[in-house]
Amino acid sequence: MYRGNRILAMIPAFSGQQTHHSKHIRVVAERPLIYWTIQPLLQMVELDEVIVSSEDVNTQIISSHYGANVIELPSTHVTEQTPAILAVKHALAYLEREGKTFDIVLYLPPLSPLRQPEDIENCLKLLVEGGFDCTASFTEALENPNETWTLHETNEANLYKDNHYFFIPTHDHPYTYGRLNGAVYAFHVPYAKECIHSFLEGSVGAYMMDREQSLVVLNEADRKKAESVLLARQDAEGTV
Repeated sequence: MYRGNRILAMIPAFSGQQTHHSKHIRVVAERPLIYWTIQPLLQMVELDEVIVSSEDVNTQIISSHYGANVIELPSTHVTEQTPAILAVKHALAYLEREGKTFDIVLYLPPLSPLRQPEDIENCLKLLVEGGFDCTASFTEALENPNETWTLHETNEANLYKDNHYFFIPTHDHPYTYGRLNGAVYAFHVPYAKECIHSFLEGSVGAYMMDREQSLVVLNEADRKKAESVLLARQDAEGTV
């Protein structure tokens, strides 16, 4: 529990394509990838329950082995077009039938193994103290949108959305630009139940994360980068 709020940590480990099932359990730093999301959560005293939502039997078995509770996601909820909010609503309804209710959901995709517990805690704190409907982790934008142009088939170029900030020095721009890194989301349960397409429909608080810790494992190069960092952390902490 965190400041009187019951907290559910949900790890979404589902895919719309059969060939992608193994991405959550492929070995990274001598452990299945999903382990690196489950393990830190089980150490956080603020969390009331840690679940993995998946339609894949192997992912379910491995997640259960490492201590997470598993909720089987119906195949009808797993398509390329299915929004994540449906999986959240399914998990909440499933748990409510078991007599378990929560105030806040932490949504933690397992393809971001380098997030730290303090990233999760800070996103949760921002939600509770900031008065937002949802908070999400961001990292610095790779490119300033004020420097982006739209290129047409006629070879004509126009400033993206007619952005006049292109013509003033960067340090005078009125905004800081970031991009969602997909590592941490936190939102209130009543709000999530009302969402239709996404849990980012309301007011969103931004928590900025380090770029290295924002790594998303999408390919072999990403896997090797994550493995190097995780093994170095283990050596520094003296863990195996």
